[in-house]
Amino acid sequence: MIWEGSRFRILDETLLPAKVEYIVATSVADGVRAVKEMKTRAFGQVLTFLYTMALALKEKGRDPLNERVHQVAEAFTQARPTFDFARFVGFFLEWLRELPPGEEPGRWIETRTEELVGKILRARTQRARRAAELLPNPCRLLTHCNISGELIAIAQHCRAMGKEVEIFATETRPYLQGSRLTAWEAVQAGFKVHVLPDCAVAQIMARGKIDAVLVGADRSARNGDIVNKVGTYPLAVCAKEYGIPFYAVVQEPGSLMRGDDVLIEERPVAELLTFHGRSLGPEGIQGHYPAFDVTPAALISFLVSFDGAFTPEDFRRRFEAAPPSPAVERAQEKKRFLLVYGLPSPESYVHLSRSLRALAAQAILLPEMRPELWGLHAVAPELLKRGMPVTLIADNMMGIFFARGWIERLYLCCTERNEKGAAGFCGTRLAALLARTHGVPIELLTAGEPISRPSDRDVSTFCGDKTIPEGAIPLPSEPDLIPRSYLQQKKAGRS
Repeated sequence: MIWEGSRFRILDETLLPAKVEYIVATSVADGVRAVKEMKTRAFGQVLTFLYTMALALKEKGRDPLNERVHQVAEAFTQARPTFDFARFVGFFLEWLRELPPGEEPGRWIETRTEELVGKILRARTQRARRAAELLPNPCRLLTHCNISGELIAIAQHCRAMGKEVEIFATETRPYLQGSRLTAWEAVQAGFKVHVLPDCAVAQIMARGKIDAVLVGADRSARNGDIVNKVGTYPLAVCAKEYGIPFYAVVQEPGSLMRGDDVLIEERPVAELLTFHGRSLGPEGIQGHYPAFDVTPAALISFLVSFDGAFTPEDFRRRFEAAPPSPAVERAQEKKRFLLVYGLPSPESYVHLSRSLRALAAQAILLPEMRPELWGLHAVAPELLKRGMPVTLIADNMMGIFFARGWIERLYLCCTERNEKGAAGFCGTRLAALLARTHGVPIELLTAGEPISRPSDRDVSTFCGDKTIPEGAIPLPSEPDLIPRSYLQQKKAGRS
């Protein structure tokens, strides 16, 4: 972000790493559009909000300045409802109350905004140092999405402390923030970085290749829950299963009591079903794109905030005395899906059609199954041809559907079965672990044979287009082994 007084420029993150271009913002509409269209996110959207507010308060308008503050905040909240833009409103209202007599409001607000941005940047540096202190040495660090430069600051602090850090980044569909942004930042900073498909997180942890998991958080709650990019919750479930510490970089929770009190933003399905302007799915396919999920405090080792690192218990004690926010009741339609993972055989498709009717499910929920995109290119057309409704999701979205109780049964298409368990595509272990965690029945189906090899063999490409920067290392896609214990039903619950 570059502030230029009467305007500011926003780095267009959707073009990275191929291009470095800036969007010029001269109005509230420009700032809101950049956030809504995901041109900037995470810390970038905080800066966009602050600078847009500064521009709005410099304009000559008929509305009172206080009213203008609330109007701008509401416009940003409408654009990205899960993020807490309202927490910054108090700064601007206080600055307006403190406006010296005769002082021009626009210039006063601009100065105060620049001071706040500087304060936040210094606080982020201190938070990064605290996170680095928690990490082991050496550390193979798994992360998800992109923490807007703070992961690199953490790695740099580790390096200064004499700790060896190797970064493992999920590609983070559908915007590929991990492969495009995190990997690019890591390579630029001189760190070794591996990129893996979202569905491989259980596999890589089970093989003992990860020492710690660290993510950001768009929101934190007083009870220690966090809300972050969809796919964070499955990472936390896996980390708990394999005894790996899970750290979250957070801000203060404000009045938010629980993660489930947050309205989860639903992004346009077109963002999931198109890539670089090309349609990805067959005609008739539906999709679903919840942009965030909730990770319960019970799955978190430490929450690292601007003024300390806290266990969830300490975090709760720290904020329990504050006045609570009103309880949020949101009526949500109950949905019933059958989740299919793998490539079914012809007989298995017949069985799925019967099960769809018998279990009164509304559709087959189908992950993409990266990196090959078997779900999108092989399974979805066959299901539609047989008259079965299909809802496509990214692999990292499986967790939120299990957490919402929307999955009636998981069908795993297995290439091999024996007394130790079963084998299937990469991601099968993750799906089985999530089903077991939530008490969802698992049924094994016979896998079919792929007709042709896909264009994507690993995460270095998506639909044939290169997506990771030079210097990043793509993890090869390997079959998953599901232990027999995962196939035994467990009492439902998220902790």
